Amino acid sequence: MSNLLGILSTGVSGLFASQAQIDVSGNNITNVDTDGYTRQRVVLNTAMSQVTSDGVFGRGVDIQNVAQVYDSILASTLRSENSDLSYYTTMQDQLQTVEIYFNELEDGSGLGEAMSAYFDAWSDLANTATDQSDEAEIKKQTVVETANTLAEKIRESYSQLENIKNTANNQISSYTDRINEISQNIAYLNGEISSIEVTGVSANDLRDTRETLMDELATLTGFTSNESSDGQMSIYVNGHALVDGGQYYNLTLKQVSGEDNTYSIYWNTSDSRTDGVDVTDSFSTGTIGAYLDLRDDVIQGYMDSLDDLASTMITATNQIHALGQGTSRLTSVSSSSGVPNAAYPLNEAAGSFGTTTISEGVLRISVYDDEGDLVENLDVEIDPDTDSLKSIINKISVADGNPNGGLIQASLSDDNSIKITSGSGYTFAFTEDTSGFLVASGTYGFFTGKDASDIGVSELVQNNIGYLATSTTGAEGDNSNATSIANLKSASLFSGTSTTMDGFYALFAAAIATDKATADTYATTKQNAVDEYELKLESISGVSLDEELTDLMKFQRAYEASARLITTVDEMLDKIVNGLGTGGR
Repeated sequence: MSNLLGILSTGVSGLFASQAQIDVSGNNITNVDTDGYTRQRVVLNTAMSQVTSDGVFGRGVDIQNVAQVYDSILASTLRSENSDLSYYTTMQDQLQTVEIYFNELEDGSGLGEAMSAYFDAWSDLANTATDQSDEAEIKKQTVVETANTLAEKIRESYSQLENIKNTANNQISSYTDRINEISQNIAYLNGEISSIEVTGVSANDLRDTRETLMDELATLTGFTSNESSDGQMSIYVNGHALVDGGQYYNLTLKQVSGEDNTYSIYWNTSDSRTDGVDVTDSFSTGTIGAYLDLRDDVIQGYMDSLDDLASTMITATNQIHALGQGTSRLTSVSSSSGVPNAAYPLNEAAGSFGTTTISEGVLRISVYDDEGDLVENLDVEIDPDTDSLKSIINKISVADGNPNGGLIQASLSDDNSIKITSGSGYTFAFTEDTSGFLVASGTYGFFTGKDASDIGVSELVQNNIGYLATSTTGAEGDNSNATSIANLKSASLFSGTSTTMDGFYALFAAAIATDKATADTYATTKQNAVDEYELKLESISGVSLDEELTDLMKFQRAYEASARLITTVDEMLDKIVNGLGTGGR
């Protein structure tokens, strides 16, 4: 049979349950604007019933736990989308910076416009008698000025790309350190959560903190996670554990061999005797993945293309210019490049001028007297397998049969470059070079440098406009060299393609624009996905004031009802204790 004390216990349990629900609902309301807070609810279970001969009587409610309202699968999906979003927004921001330096829409700001002005200046000069008239001198000076502008824009653009690449590398270092901090904190929280939840209660606040750290980690890199039965979270990047329960694994940076300030990411095992595992390729999403792709592929690709453009322009122009003549023939010229060791053969690294190949061939130096008449053609045979810079210097010096002076002399400069000087009363020009020695060494070239990082205009030409090699023969009215250089604009100069100089740059600029547009599209798409998943998760885990206020009124009424039940039982007990047997008094 039911008993009053059992009924009283039922009322008290309801009172406590409603009080707990009001407490938790109040906590939800006060944390409505707290970042990372997950809505909580009281988990209630029916209390153990009382079995009597008259039947089974319920005995109220038990408070099992205060749990979070959370969808871990939805949260994991949101993190994955956020990781992708961070990747594309980082790409978007950095490519927007790149676009600034290759902006062909604003007048006077683009490299393409500087290139067109440069070739137009050569074309204008080619259509003018290349003598010493004021008009010709002005147009020659225009060629030099536009060339200087072009070279400066190429160097600046390359330098800015290099700065973006270095920034990416620095960011990789910074974000790697942050990943280590997050991993260490999650490992610590794992231990705290496990020690609390072993008692049967949920460590909700610590779980919120851990979830916030995992959300931040997702913006840095994609990962997979797994929660064990004791509440500890394990986190993996491409199979490599960052966190395994209470243990975390550091990521370290190691310099890439031969590349200054460029680092690879290594995952350290627990074995201190090993150097770790190179996991750079494992970071393919998130902010750090974007910076790795920018550094190693995207920006480096732009730099390589700019190098290809500059080196092709340098080589093609210098091949023509070195074998041409200006209104002033040469009396002395120095190469713009030197070799590491002048005693080594030209085809060996220690004896070479760099990347430009020298082949077996003949260098012809034509010597003229003070009347401008040809005196002699001096042929110097060059074999890069056996000749060093020193031996070539010797061959040039003895080419006229007089090693102690005569028509022409060559010498070695302090920087291991070559200097060629004519004898007193003579001038000279280079009229043939089947070896490629002049271009490789940068002797009488219009441009100096090897690539986009150091392209410049010859000081010889800048200091004396008469050395601008506009003609092939030096004859009055001969502007064939100027025409040949102007025609480089539309020539197919790039190996294996029919692409012109103009076309190459157009493709280069288009690639930047396409990459930026692609990043914009993906960033927008991912932002829409993130917004949608955030709304879904917020509808589950977020605090709704309207819902909480409705629940609060419900819990209040339940509390009042339980209190009324207790009052009723109290009155019944009072009647039994004090009222029975008093009739007739």
